[in-house]
Amino acid sequence: MSNRGFTLLELLVAMAIFATAGLAIMQASGGHIRALSQIEDLTIAGYVANNQLQLAMLEPNWPPKEILQGEVEMANRQWLWRQQATTVPDADLRQLVVSVSLAEQPDDVLLQLTTFVGKPSG
Repeated sequence: MSNRGFTLLELLVAMAIFATAGLAIMQASGGHIRALSQIEDLTIAGYVANNQLQLAMLEPNWPPKEILQGEVEMANRQWLWRQQATTVPDADLRQLVVSVSLAEQPDDVLLQLTTFVGKPSG
């Protein structure tokens, strides 16, 4: 009579293979979740920067202040923005650079947008 079944060694090899595959899946899932979080942060930082640039374009005062900064809440988080205006060769233009970071990490700039604003006519 022959007994059919797996030996202890075969079971240990199968368990090692499944454990390795499970670990690889867990690492891939963790990387995916971190990437989604970074994409969300960049998207919201883009909204904050675009909002500040649009407000700067509506500003009637000329020339724009050299440095403006502030804090805004968006998506239940606090965001810091910093707007810097610099002169360019054309006296009727200014370059605006808006940098955005999370309030809990103010030195880590997530996004920086640049545009040019013209002197308002009037």
